[in-house]
Amino acid sequence: MKRGGSFEILEHTADVGVEAAGDTCEEAFEAAAQGVATLLGAWFPGEGEERDVLVEASDRDALLVGWIDELLFLHESRDVVFGGFTVRRVDDGELDGSARTAPRGDREVEGTAIKAATFHRLRVAREEDGTWRARVYLDV
Repeated sequence: MKRGGSFEILEHTADVGVEAAGDTCEEAFEAAAQGVATLLGAWFPGEGEERDVLVEASDRDALLVGWIDELLFLHESRDVVFGGFTVRRVDDGELDGSARTAPRGDREVEGTAIKAATFHRLRVAREEDGTWRARVYLDV
């Protein structure tokens, strides 16, 4: 049974961050996405339809930035809220995942306006206890 990941909001003077954890790298990326959706005020678990997301980058850290930036692009360009995230694979410079999205419609989305993910203090690593951690700061 899949346990799922968790996230924590990190405060910073000019930005806001998310530190996520999971049993796998994929779970940590899913939890990071949930944290970002929560900050946006666009987290509506279970709602919407699956939309594939494919990201390519040079390493895991850059994949995390690309994943978050792609989700921010979907949120802004399609005016959607998020109902869930699935990351099927993170390896060899590629992330294969999906986001459950639904039209914002008349929902009041009250959250933090996020411009982009940054490389400031960016970290994706496996801890000694086997837990994966993903930390990303966001330009607000």
